[in-house]
Amino acid sequence: MSPDQNLEIQLDFTRVQHSAERVRTMLVELRRRFDLTPFEFCKRVRIAPTEIPHSHPRVTLNTWVRDDVGLLSTYMHEQLHWYATWFSHAHNAQWVEILNRLRQRYPTAPIGGADGARDKYSTYLHLVVNWLEVDVTAWFVDRGEVERHARSLPFYRWCYETVITDRLPLAGLYEEQGLLPLRHAGDMSPADQELTALETEASVRW
Repeated sequence: MSPDQNLEIQLDFTRVQHSAERVRTMLVELRRRFDLTPFEFCKRVRIAPTEIPHSHPRVTLNTWVRDDVGLLSTYMHEQLHWYATWFSHAHNAQWVEILNRLRQRYPTAPIGGADGARDKYSTYLHLVVNWLEVDVTAWFVDRGEVERHARSLPFYRWCYETVITDRLPLAGLYEEQGLLPLRHAGDMSPADQELTALETEASVRW
């Protein structure tokens, strides 16, 4: 007798569907309350309950967030990856200089685990993206609340602590190299938009 005979298996995605709908509703409400369009470099959003949020080829969110600050921060984080991708290709010399200066400033930056990113490049990249994330989210929500949220996360812990503690010197570096002031999504040309959609930043040789 086949082991699956007389066995009825039902897949029930009701709770998963409700979780995804909850996040969609939260995001729609956030966009109603705040004008996020200057920072929406990608207008295609995917909600995948079990996936780790990521930026490309479309902004992908999961259902782990529990409040507006968490969702707004995550959404801005992934959108600002698109901005960093654009800058790395459109202003490659300045991008390389930023990463080299970050490496000089933080020569023992962690890799992997709860503190760093998956590799050396990604850890320094997230000193850019996480700085932008915290700063942009704080345009809409009290900065202290944003920083408390960032410090509570179980990933990129060193990156978040560094961009919060060294906010001003990093701002100076990013302004000096032209990353700031941040160029708004509505000011991007079609050619710029093509660069934002590239799935990897410009390469850096170390």
